Amino acid sequence: CSAEIAALDELSISFTVAKAAMGASIAVMASNDIVSQFLVTSGKWEQSETVKAFQEYDVVMQQKAKGTCAQPPCVDKVFLDVGANLGTWTFYAALHGYHTVSVEGSPPNFALLQLSKCLNPDLAPRINFVDSFVNEGSEHCLVVCDLANQGDVTLNCKAEEWTEPAMTAYKAEFTKHNRNVRLTRTMTRQLDTIIAQVLEEHPNFPNVFHGMKIDIEGSELMAMRGAPKLLAGQGAAELPIIFSEVWYHIRGGPQPDAYFQLMRAAGYELRDPSCLWVWFAEQDAATLARIMKNGIENVCFVKKGSIPAPVPQPPPEVALPPPVVPAPVPVPEPAPVPVPVPVPAPVVLAKHERHITDAERQTCSAEIAALVGLNIEYAIVKTPLGISLAVMRGNDIVSKALLEYGQWEHPDTVQAFEAYNRAVEHREKGTCAQPPCVDKVFLDIGTNLGTWSFYAALQGMHTVSVEGSPPNFALLQLSKCLNPLLAPRINLIHAFVSEGSEHCLIMCDLSNQGDIMLNCQDHEWTEPEMVVHREMLRVKEGRRNVLLKPTVTRRLDDVIAEALAAHPNFPNVFRGMKIDIEGSELMAMRGAPKLLAGQEF
Repeated sequence: CSAEIAALDELSISFTVAKAAMGASIAVMASNDIVSQFLVTSGKWEQSETVKAFQEYDVVMQQKAKGTCAQPPCVDKVFLDVGANLGTWTFYAALHGYHTVSVEGSPPNFALLQLSKCLNPDLAPRINFVDSFVNEGSEHCLVVCDLANQGDVTLNCKAEEWTEPAMTAYKAEFTKHNRNVRLTRTMTRQLDTIIAQVLEEHPNFPNVFHGMKIDIEGSELMAMRGAPKLLAGQGAAELPIIFSEVWYHIRGGPQPDAYFQLMRAAGYELRDPSCLWVWFAEQDAATLARIMKNGIENVCFVKKGSIPAPVPQPPPEVALPPPVVPAPVPVPEPAPVPVPVPVPAPVVLAKHERHITDAERQTCSAEIAALVGLNIEYAIVKTPLGISLAVMRGNDIVSKALLEYGQWEHPDTVQAFEAYNRAVEHREKGTCAQPPCVDKVFLDIGTNLGTWSFYAALQGMHTVSVEGSPPNFALLQLSKCLNPLLAPRINLIHAFVSEGSEHCLIMCDLSNQGDIMLNCQDHEWTEPEMVVHREMLRVKEGRRNVLLKPTVTRRLDDVIAEALAAHPNFPNVFRGMKIDIEGSELMAMRGAPKLLAGQEF
């Protein structure tokens, strides 16, 4: 990345590299920038807003036609990021399989974005940067950069060019308020013009953009005034859903109700800040006041008719009290002892737990039925990366960690995939039986609840994920159903692996049900042998509550041969492997001589 680093040196930008929680490497400023500071210290910026937004973009993907393009085959989905800043939304989109059109005008931010793109070679082909500020037209503007927060810039635009005396007078206004700013001249472009140019350069991009975020420090109204074709769906692209920052006090400009009026006139409805399908009345002043109470807020606009509106529920009927009839004076009796009415305990969700929706229950009914058949009580975890994972609600350490913290072995996973990506840089991609070949495949032996496999899918890898435990496999199937955008990359195989086709006992300690071990021998386990083994576990190891169940294992070479036969577009080079099968790793590897020797596959 020498060219990108040289560009930063030329701008005198001191930088460092943050490892974001989502797994991407993000180049940030070394000092005096709020977003950079958050990324270095926590690995996140606007993480909850990003996750919520892409949940809604995924809904659009399911309910909207993919659109057409000038040069098929068309790219599936495109995300428009106006005001990309340091790229947290852009790289999250790329991790989720989106191609991006990411617009950023600040020269320091744009140079940092270019370095971040170079640092993430697997994501780079999906990311398209446009170096430009956007506004209503091709206007003369001042870029105002507060040196206490260098990555956050604002614009002040007018029809004629800014003169030196005008800039000096304008800077004096900031000096009065003890603000140290840097002013530079720039020209802006219309958003419609930028999009038309991008689609001309990328004829495989569809004419339906599946999501947009705009955050340009108070210039959102002017930018949208420069995008009439985009908002009307008449020009190069259609845009069903927009996440937008709104400034309540726009310096010298109109109040946000003008922005809302523009969007309504273009056929958009305002949704609540989390965009969770709560409709607002157009004239509801109290609601708008609540949105704007902090001066700056994120809102969501949805094109009318692009997504089904929630069905309004009628208010509950209120029963009128019966008429009061004077009663005769009763004969005094002892007061009855009140019987306490039991109050059902409220359902309390764990920190990272979420409800399963009615639509998901319907779509994933077969997977849920499989869990019911195994008497597995499950919960759904929403991880910080936006993945929904089905876990056990009960005695399982991995499930408890996911419910409480939203992650399991996350540092190990991130480090491993950094190594896998280095391997990709230095190895040939390999060949396959049926081109075009998949770029990269990850082998996950002992998948458990899928934290490594779903992280691999987010990184753009296809997986061969092997898990033998029936409860874990059933939970994996539900997790795959709950993540329809990642599901095509995840290939689950239900098998235990060992040195050969042996007869084994599954040993499941019911105090930690997701973690099982194998005890294998060359003949089938008899009932007396199982009784003796259970007693040995009780006496020697103090394990009193262990479930034993016979099973048959398979050789890893055979499992891989089957996977490659089922997927002829998989290459003969696997990019990485994780194996974690509770002490059976040696036996599994003895059953994979061809894989280890690099022969045949």
